[in-house]
Amino acid sequence: MNAEPTPVSPSTHWVGVDVSKDTFDAGLVRHGQKWPAVALAAIPVRSFSRTREGVSEFVQWLDNLLADDGYPSGVRVVMEATGRYSSELAVWMLEQHPALAPAIAPPRQTAAFITSLGLRNKTDKLEARALGFYGMERQPPGYQPMTPLEAQLRELARYRDTLVRERTAASNRAGETPLCPAVRSMQHKRLRLLDRDIERIEEQMHQHVHQAPELDRDIQLLSTIYGVGFITAVTIRTELGDLRRFDRARQLTAYAGLNPSLRQSGSSIHGRAHMNKKGNPRVRQCLYLAAMVAIRGTNDLQRTYRQLREQGKSAMAALGAIMRKLLVLMRAILISGKPYDPLWKTRTKQTQNA
Repeated sequence: MNAEPTPVSPSTHWVGVDVSKDTFDAGLVRHGQKWPAVALAAIPVRSFSRTREGVSEFVQWLDNLLADDGYPSGVRVVMEATGRYSSELAVWMLEQHPALAPAIAPPRQTAAFITSLGLRNKTDKLEARALGFYGMERQPPGYQPMTPLEAQLRELARYRDTLVRERTAASNRAGETPLCPAVRSMQHKRLRLLDRDIERIEEQMHQHVHQAPELDRDIQLLSTIYGVGFITAVTIRTELGDLRRFDRARQLTAYAGLNPSLRQSGSSIHGRAHMNKKGNPRVRQCLYLAAMVAIRGTNDLQRTYRQLREQGKSAMAALGAIMRKLLVLMRAILISGKPYDPLWKTRTKQTQNA
């Protein structure tokens, strides 16, 4: 996950890295080089195995190329997000050379940048060179790796989501009441197996959380918000990282893809504001479910939802506002270190008037 902007030296070189399962290609763009003044073919590039040994060879390759250019303090790495492949590679680079401060950029942004170059071919080496220019121009923030325990917890949470979807699909099929008794028996057996697996994973998630006191405390604090349960708290904490790292609430909502997006042009196009949905879909999914629970109870979130509906907001627009408010509340609670208090504003006013 990316965090606050990493300080960039005025003479920073950028290495674009195209990552695949077994290898990665690296292209070095030196400071001051800009496309199209510098052709992609002029950028040195080389392939390495996606292993710790391959990273060592990569660092040695940079040493040889930049022996006279003040290496290593002025070199950064940028790669496109490719799940475990890119995150593992970034961790190995940080282990061997923290000064590289590798950045993992969103695929949508890097793809749009590479498309804007008008390349006629698509190869790993070309994309590595193009990513180097992306880093030089966009200066992406460095990647902050998760702890091994947090990474395992996120993997458990994601696999639980997979099992829940499978359970829902299996339940829907079982609801069709098949005529064959053997099929009906196997369907019910499959449902029982999925239920047991989901229960076991949730037990593992609780055990992982209890192993880290700080993480356990964060999950407990987040769970004090109405509508936010253990699974939602774990998902938010592992998918977005420590919410306290965001200086402002709007940075967090934008990072999660919950901020409003407008579409207007001239006098003919005046689209209504809608959620941009450019963030993590798992975060939006769990916040949607939490918001649905929150607006059905008697609490300040339900009152806010009703007020928005009375003001003419659509049901989805009002629900999106509750999702944003939930995420902002989560950040505020972690910063304060205190459980959620729905009467905080009322008590503050009473104290001021006393």
